[in-house]
Amino acid sequence: MQGDEAKLVALVRKGDQRAYTDLVIRHLPAIEVYAKRIVNDDTLAQDIAQDVMVVLWQRSSDFNPDKARLTTWLHRVAHNRCIDIIRKRQREVNWDASDSEHPVVESKNTTDLQPIDVALMRLPESQRTALVLTYYQNLSNREVAEIMNSSVRAVESLLVRARGNLKKQQETQL
Repeated sequence: MQGDEAKLVALVRKGDQRAYTDLVIRHLPAIEVYAKRIVNDDTLAQDIAQDVMVVLWQRSSDFNPDKARLTTWLHRVAHNRCIDIIRKRQREVNWDASDSEHPVVESKNTTDLQPIDVALMRLPESQRTALVLTYYQNLSNREVAEIMNSSVRAVESLLVRARGNLKKQQETQL
């Protein structure tokens, strides 16, 4: 599959829309699921996934099949977009919190979420990302480390802490 995808990306570099469509069909759903779990917003996740696919079309020459699988490269792009959005939200929340006339409003109603989604959103961003990439996207720790620009050891540590935090949340709800 990886060799096949490298050939498809090479065709995309040449402007082949069929190859691009094939790659979008293969990867868009997984990127959207990842983004939704990280930003907790369906519409925003769809936008992020679409942006990632645009990057695939516009910057396919940046992809090197000798360095990473395409799914890893696409998740890295999605990860960076998600982090940018999370940081922007944090800046907006910090600004709103200093303005006493404008209370901070949650962007997503947590009553609409599954319990695991609520628990994931309570994790620090780095733990949530490592957990989602590993368990929901089925990526190896090495791939997760590459996406997060981290070491495998750091990813393993994040996963241990994330599982511990989820367990604590579960215990407090019982």
